[in-house]
Amino acid sequence: MHDYAFVGNDAASLLFLKEVFEKRKPKFIITGEDRFEGRGRQLTPSVVADFARENSAPCIKTGDPNNEKFFREAANFEKPDFFLVFSFGFYLRKDFLCYPKRMCVNIHPSILPSYRGAAPLNRSIMNCDRSGGVSFFKMTSKMDAGPLIISSRIFFDDDETSLTYREKAVKRAAGDFLSFDWDSDFALREQDESKATIAPKIGKEELEVDLSLDAGRMKCRINGLSEHGVRCVIGGRRAKLRFASLADDDSSGEAGRIEVRGKELLMQCAKGMIRINLIQPEGRQTMSADSFINGYKIKNGERVCAEYSE
Repeated sequence: MHDYAFVGNDAASLLFLKEVFEKRKPKFIITGEDRFEGRGRQLTPSVVADFARENSAPCIKTGDPNNEKFFREAANFEKPDFFLVFSFGFYLRKDFLCYPKRMCVNIHPSILPSYRGAAPLNRSIMNCDRSGGVSFFKMTSKMDAGPLIISSRIFFDDDETSLTYREKAVKRAAGDFLSFDWDSDFALREQDESKATIAPKIGKEELEVDLSLDAGRMKCRINGLSEHGVRCVIGGRRAKLRFASLADDDSSGEAGRIEVRGKELLMQCAKGMIRINLIQPEGRQTMSADSFINGYKIKNGERVCAEYSE
């Protein structure tokens, strides 16, 4: 697929673009318009726009890819065979989907029709799945429901996180993209609607620690939200839990009770215990359990609770 335009807007989009750019450069890049960000409210381009500038790649910035202004700008370039969309974040209407000569192709980090929606990486880990994957499909008006071109499965490690899954998904997607014969008259496979599941956007309430979970589910919840962090108060200190693993302990006790074993920080769940490996105290960088124990003088018997205010 040498004759394509790349469409993306965030860090995952950028990781993919970096993987394929030198081998298959897009005709042009489409990304979101600059936004006001940070405490100083500086007008900031997307990371994809920055990459395009640094690599002298033609780029269209748009706040609405469905309006006439976008299509006027796109008309400055020869129409590509494909739009390749990866984590763009806009609802795309018929005029956009039909603009390329052949089709608009989306890359989705799941084995469709499972986990259609905004948060497939997170939901798969949160649900304690043992595998996930990457799908390329022809985009239609219905979300993530178009016919499939490529599907590729990814098996998870025991302590997979949404961040490590994202890295694997990007690399697998790049490999699949580069090895596929996009110039051929390839087949399209309709999705089985009876097997469709949804991966909705992560809700604010899901980012708070849930002490009703057993150790297995707690580990999956924390690791599935690793880029966000699961919010809590630990020993009276606000923090976010960012990476956990199962402890070799299936006991029951007071959920949230902390146990310090040398350099290890363990937390009692509704059943069993988890090992908290990475934690981010409020206002600080993410740190190891050992650094947190030493820096904050954490003692046995302190508790984790769900109270957390913005």
